[in-house]
Amino acid sequence: MARHGIQNAVRIAVLVKQIPAPVEFRMQDGRLVRDGVPLEVNAYCRRANAKAVELAGPDGEVVVFTMGPPAAADALREMIACGAHRGVHLCDPALAGADTLATAAALAAAIRHQGLFDLVLAGLNSLDSDTGQVPVEVAELLGLPFAAGARELDVTGGAFTARLETDDGYCTVAGELPAVLSTAERLCAPSKASPEEYAGVADDRILRLAASDLDVPPEQLGAPGSPTSVGPVRVLTASRRALRAASVAHAVDLLEELGAFSDPPEPDDAGTEDGSRASAALLAAGGDGRHAAGRRSVWCFFTEPGVGAELLGEAAELAAWISGTVTAVTTTADAANTLGLGTAGADRLLVIESASEPSEQAAALAAAAARSLPWALLVEGTRSGRVVASIVAARCGWGLTGDAVGLEVSPDGRLVAWKPAFGGRLQVPILSRSPVQMATIRPGVLALRPPRAGAPDPEPELLPAPPPARIRTVAVERDDEDTGELRRARTVVAVGVGVEPDGYPVIDELRAALGDAALGATRRVTDQGWAPRGRQIGVTGHAVAPRLLVAVGSSGRFNHTVGIRNAGVLMAVNSNPGAEIFDQVDVGLVGEWQAVVPELTSELNKRGVGDRLRSSGAPAGVVS
Repeated sequence: MARHGIQNAVRIAVLVKQIPAPVEFRMQDGRLVRDGVPLEVNAYCRRANAKAVELAGPDGEVVVFTMGPPAAADALREMIACGAHRGVHLCDPALAGADTLATAAALAAAIRHQGLFDLVLAGLNSLDSDTGQVPVEVAELLGLPFAAGARELDVTGGAFTARLETDDGYCTVAGELPAVLSTAERLCAPSKASPEEYAGVADDRILRLAASDLDVPPEQLGAPGSPTSVGPVRVLTASRRALRAASVAHAVDLLEELGAFSDPPEPDDAGTEDGSRASAALLAAGGDGRHAAGRRSVWCFFTEPGVGAELLGEAAELAAWISGTVTAVTTTADAANTLGLGTAGADRLLVIESASEPSEQAAALAAAAARSLPWALLVEGTRSGRVVASIVAARCGWGLTGDAVGLEVSPDGRLVAWKPAFGGRLQVPILSRSPVQMATIRPGVLALRPPRAGAPDPEPELLPAPPPARIRTVAVERDDEDTGELRRARTVVAVGVGVEPDGYPVIDELRAALGDAALGATRRVTDQGWAPRGRQIGVTGHAVAPRLLVAVGSSGRFNHTVGIRNAGVLMAVNSNPGAEIFDQVDVGLVGEWQAVVPELTSELNKRGVGDRLRSSGAPAGVVS
């Protein structure tokens, strides 16, 4: 599959994907229309190609792989025009309809078809689906180690070191080649060429492979080989009140009326917003969800207790509908017991000891789940959790939905996982036909469920120790003292690039007036280094669900607001009356933040809002 110990002539495979331009999508009959929509190379893939060309140097070789219709060849031509040596195009109707696992199977087979490689590079994820699963699954199917989100990468001889982006900072890993790595967007400048530049790339530099050329059984490719399928897409439309305040005092009045400073009502039946435990489709079909035979189990894998509480509450909700139980799987018994697993929803506890690396956790989890075959396996949607889930899915051949934002039970007792696409503009339902249905859930997306009062904590059961990882963490850099604060916060103040760092003391005064609100930020802010990466909210950051979030100086781009849509009440301050953010919040206040924020702080202090919020102690994540 790959070769070891190469000193100079490095051979690198690059995976690229052509996607519809995200700003150009349109819908017809509930489905995405691709015909006539401009296509482009995924932004993360451009970095992978650029880095591969740099690492290969004059003596190495870069081979670019893609899978798609005939038009996808343009993606290869552009990457070749930017320095890659040649391309491999998987183009066959038999490959159509592939989900991430079937796509990974085809790409892995194509890489094997082309001989030995020292390194495989891919983008961290694709902007149309945001899964990040294919590179991990390709690595697993090739039998190679994997590391996600390289911000810095050095290859020397037969080894590499990489500085990876994490949820709360960075970590440095090291390993031997061959390996597969995904690249962060800020790794390097992207490979870009104009249509005129890549139109001249000769056809003989692109090899076209059909399904019959791959050493893979046909039933493992395309739609037949896909354990997941997609239902009708739904477009997310603004559901906020979009009220414009005439003054700061009027804005605070509106927040009072909307209940931003008071505790939310207890949900009926300890369920979702309308008190229902089952999906709307299930109820419409007249089922009660409790028709499943026997006692089945929902498993939850997590390493962070706060994330575990969200997963276990949702798992308990699902288990009630399948007459099942909930099993928590985590890495240390002590951390699990501090959570209060029984009250959070767990009936059983499995502990993976001595497994600090994602590959070690995945090995133990896959072995245990393959023995027990739970009805569903939910995994924390952290950067490392997504790697764990993808390895398990590829190793076991199970369907996986990445970054689900909602879970339901279908009329026939299957899991329906709703996931966002195109930066959150769309939601698509994913169903799996595999014996174990998998989904990763982003922290902060799910509302915390009411605890099971008096439920005892389960006794820990130790799982067999996994084999040691081939990629090891050698250094960890955390740029935030409390990475869970955003998820727990009752109130949040999120700043955009409209607020420069010298204005943060004014923002701090507003945070104090809102009961010591947590600080959040857009990606552009964290990219500038003005706030820690652990404070980033959006598609590539955290999702939050406070009772109140105030956005200051944010334009309202969807890749940020997708992370705040679960807030109970949203307010925005922006000087541009036409800013997108005003269509996506409940209360909008137009004005220069330098003048508005101090006045808002004063008004909140005059009404004693901060003291009221501090005394209420409402749990984060519970929204009405």
